[in-house]
Amino acid sequence: MNFKRILTVLLLGALLMSFAACTGEPEVTETEPVTEPVTETETETETETETETETETETVPEDTTPETVYAGMDSGIVRDGTPKKYFCLCFDDATQQDLKIIEMCKKYNYYDVTFFISTGLYGVDWTSGVGVSHVRFTKKEVESGIYDGFDLAVHTLNHLPLDQYQNNVKKVTNEIEKDAKNIYKLTGIYPVVMAWPGGDPNVTRQLMKIAYENTSIRLGRGTKSTHKFDLPTEFLWLEPTAEISEATLFSDFQKFLDAECTEDMLFFCWGHGYELDIYNSYDKLEKFIKMVAEAEGIERVTVSEFYQLFKDEIPAVILDNE
Repeated sequence: MNFKRILTVLLLGALLMSFAACTGEPEVTETEPVTEPVTETETETETETETETETETETVPEDTTPETVYAGMDSGIVRDGTPKKYFCLCFDDATQQDLKIIEMCKKYNYYDVTFFISTGLYGVDWTSGVGVSHVRFTKKEVESGIYDGFDLAVHTLNHLPLDQYQNNVKKVTNEIEKDAKNIYKLTGIYPVVMAWPGGDPNVTRQLMKIAYENTSIRLGRGTKSTHKFDLPTEFLWLEPTAEISEATLFSDFQKFLDAECTEDMLFFCWGHGYELDIYNSYDKLEKFIKMVAEAEGIERVTVSEFYQLFKDEIPAVILDNE
């Protein structure tokens, strides 16, 4: 009996030792690979984050794609070789007086008008420098749809005298192109034309070159009236026919109507809304808008539409003239 008990105890002890040895390895085996899945999970997360960042960058490139709608592409006008008389009307600065102008235009169902705005100056008051009310619309006001149905174009971000920065390509480019991008975000239409801030005294061929090589803008309007009806020789320095406050405005327009059209002609008219307060000329402008809206034998186009119609014939800039 004693021998059997001793043998039994020895067998049980051996079994317990064997079991302990078998259960020890799995603990080590389970513990060692724990760090690998964690590492892999972190790596995957980092990769996903990088991918999301790259995707965001790709979806906000230059704000344009091959499907981008550019201003003026849908005029509906077909050039068939027959000479025509084209008329453009535009206003600068996006000041509160534009409400009256827009009201006049809508009264005569005249929407072929371009408004040049500076999206970096929303709500700015320049009244003290002008002598009459010169308060720009706020961003909220513009976003409310004030200009719906009309052509919006670039007047540069902050309306700076660009000739003072013509050796700073980045700054000039930013002033022009950021304004264009802001308008695109607002309207879904990418602008291709602008009014040079400050007009002719601040325009140089270097600025024209910078605009041409670094921005989407292909037409730049100056301020000096020609009182002529010739097409521009280059788009980035387009000199207008007349300004809304000039004494010869109506007589110039009548000459345009009466002229024999043997080749394409252009009457390009521009102005500022605040001039209406300076000269108390609201009635004069309404009379002119009515005259234009009801005139026969002319093609009323926005500035953007005019560019699109002639972009294949008139160069944006003649670089050899430098």
